Amino acid sequence: MASVPVSAAFASDNAAPAHPAVLDALTRANAGPAPSYGDDTLTAAAAAALREAFDSPGADVLYAFTGTAANVIALSSAVQPWHEILCSDVAHVLLDEAGGPVRLSGAQLTRLPSADGIIATDELDRRVARRGPVHHSQPRIVTITQSTENGRVWSAPAIKDFVDHAHDLGLLVHVDGARVANAIASNAAGQQVSPIDAVGDADVVTVGGTKNGLLFGDAILVRRPEHFPGISFVQKQIGHLASKHRYVAAQFLAMLDDDLWLTTAAHANAMARALAAGLEELGHPLASPVEANEVFVRLEPTAVERLSRSYQVHQPDLGEPVWRLVCSWATTQADVDDALATLR
Repeated sequence: MASVPVSAAFASDNAAPAHPAVLDALTRANAGPAPSYGDDTLTAAAAAALREAFDSPGADVLYAFTGTAANVIALSSAVQPWHEILCSDVAHVLLDEAGGPVRLSGAQLTRLPSADGIIATDELDRRVARRGPVHHSQPRIVTITQSTENGRVWSAPAIKDFVDHAHDLGLLVHVDGARVANAIASNAAGQQVSPIDAVGDADVVTVGGTKNGLLFGDAILVRRPEHFPGISFVQKQIGHLASKHRYVAAQFLAMLDDDLWLTTAAHANAMARALAAGLEELGHPLASPVEANEVFVRLEPTAVERLSRSYQVHQPDLGEPVWRLVCSWATTQADVDDALATLR
């Protein structure tokens, strides 16, 4: 008897297919020659659209093939080897980028305690208190994730207070926005917020595309270019200045058109809420509130065994019986119903 194929439907939003609008945009971008290395009209148009979306007219816009590269480029261009990069204890840059920011920058990466990735402002106060003596790495930038690695969304007031406080302490702020569209589209507060409200007055933002319908590509919105000297050289050094830049830019242009990027994110969020409600109804408690498109649920071994027969599942912390299920723009209600039926 042939074995049942294991689905990647909830493994990650990285596993989702590219959105049809993206594929159409790539086909249109493929008509004839165009200047290379970002000197084409599509790249300029996409940069203008991103600046407009985040109300950042003075920002520089760069692109990378991956979210890791976007984070590494942004952070390493802000620091010197004697500096310190502050992050949460669950940050992607800390746990899932193989030491990339440290290797490229030489700066120290310091974890701060958090509540599902949300850092209290007094944690910043404690770190900068050691600033000055030559014996210590000097805090330079703090990176936060929106939405967080545990699926939480920084509210607009919370992220504003945090970013403003960091600036008062002389720190730069980077927002890892791999799922920033999901944070913007979150209905946790009852209403969609604007993109700039979702990132506060951050100095640099990595804007995720790959997790939200793109074939490949993430953007770097450098809102205060004066603090990131040489960032374009870093992009080039690590191989993320695409010679055929228009193929990255065309995808962003398609998703930003008529706010498609937020429509897809809102759908993913809705599917996550439906999945979470069904899991709770079956008696499986959530490990974190569902505020974006990720569901973290506590499952007994028998439930994990049943689910694993049909679906790829991810356990973020091998010491905790918590499993992650991620919804995407392509997740359907039928996908949710099938997964719940498997557990039922």
